[in-house]
Amino acid sequence: MRNPVEGKNIIVIGSGIGGLSVGILLSILNFQVTIVEKNPLPGGVMRSYRRNGIDCPVGVHYVGALGKNEPLGIMFHALGIPVEELFVPMGEKGIIDRYIFDDLTFDLPTSIDALEDSLRNTFPQDKSALNVIMTNLREISGKMVDPSFLLSQGNPFQNMDYYLPMGELLDSLGTTASLRAVLAVPCNLIGVPLNDCPVIFHHMVLASYLFSSWRLKESGRKMTDIFVRRFEELEGKLILNDGVKKISIANGKVNGVILESDTILLSNGVVAAIHPKVLLKLLDKDVVRESHRRRIQGLQETEGVIAVQVQVDAAAHPVMNHNIYRLNRNENGVIRDGMFYQVQGTNSAGVNLLSIITKSLYSDWNQWKNTFTGRRGKDYEEKKMNIAKNLLIKAEEIFGNLSNAQILDVYTPLTIRDYVNAPEGACYGIMRSSRQLLKAISLNNLPIPGLCLAGQNAIAPGVMGCLFGAFNAVRQIIGADRFAREIKCDT
Repeated sequence: MRNPVEGKNIIVIGSGIGGLSVGILLSILNFQVTIVEKNPLPGGVMRSYRRNGIDCPVGVHYVGALGKNEPLGIMFHALGIPVEELFVPMGEKGIIDRYIFDDLTFDLPTSIDALEDSLRNTFPQDKSALNVIMTNLREISGKMVDPSFLLSQGNPFQNMDYYLPMGELLDSLGTTASLRAVLAVPCNLIGVPLNDCPVIFHHMVLASYLFSSWRLKESGRKMTDIFVRRFEELEGKLILNDGVKKISIANGKVNGVILESDTILLSNGVVAAIHPKVLLKLLDKDVVRESHRRRIQGLQETEGVIAVQVQVDAAAHPVMNHNIYRLNRNENGVIRDGMFYQVQGTNSAGVNLLSIITKSLYSDWNQWKNTFTGRRGKDYEEKKMNIAKNLLIKAEEIFGNLSNAQILDVYTPLTIRDYVNAPEGACYGIMRSSRQLLKAISLNNLPIPGLCLAGQNAIAPGVMGCLFGAFNAVRQIIGADRFAREIKCDT
């Protein structure tokens, strides 16, 4: 969509953090906004779910750059969402993440200056390489906190070297395998291999956590409730349990949607806060050029995960204010696999929650790909539990005896696929790799008047990417000039 929408009636498909943020921003600007959600509850992967009275996280484990003058904090301020009501800062002991390899433990500190000191002390032989890496990181982080960053047209980075793969940069600098492995972790966080992850995405993810890192004070359920409350305070309308089955086009422009219930909703524009491949299914084939359709259908997905939620004794396993990554790498510093661990408090006395997340390919679950959640049978449940039990045994290397721990829930790529309609159950949607970066960027400008994409696939992955996508969608709807005048990105 290249021109602003004419009219005030907007429909948003999807009530995840991206869709709700679009709804809030447009409502602030006096649009009449209706958000349509196929699930009975809003929130997407932002929302937690409850097992045995304990809230289990799905997509919000920790976030970066929520400080007052930092990108995500500025966007929350513009939305009118109270950071301090939802989040608490991490790193009270100077550690955000602990990376544990067989031969090295590295603690990610709480600032760029501290990171540079730690990297130089740990890898003195990489002095020349670190000169380049830290210069790049400081330049990119500086642009991220520039007031014009959120008001730009989505591309404030003009240095084309930043779009080369991070692995290619490290090859050219001759870094040691150990430094390479440490620097590969942010790539794994967004589901893109080091050798295919653009420098810009690597540095943006790393910088965001170094600005400041935060964990939910309570749960994703409360976070969702606050976003929904803010939207409804602004007189937005939320339709639940009734998905969109078709986007209607008339005279070459979007003019509304048809719901699964056959309800027709007319509008001047539609924001699809959903996966782009799912969007294609909502459009008649002749609406999108075949070349554009093939481009979207051919986009590679990020890898899926399996997550295990475990109830543990709070006295034996207290809350950690940092996360732990147990990682395995080869002799070249390439991370082959690993586990993410987080221990957080719960609303149940004497009980904490241990979350374990590791890679799980969609193809690992092919046997059940044509089934639906809750109806996959005994073999599926047994496979999930066997994997979960083995992961719990491995976790004892980090946490000690977990024999009294209770597995509350296990979810797989199929769970995510069914829950948020993500093809192949990819937590981060399409892979924003160097190889398909141009294809991914082209999604930001759909050639259909009145239609634009938001959500995790529009700008970058994660919570920050969802917000960037929401702001970019609003910019397209109202035009860049009005966006710069009326969206308050100062604090």
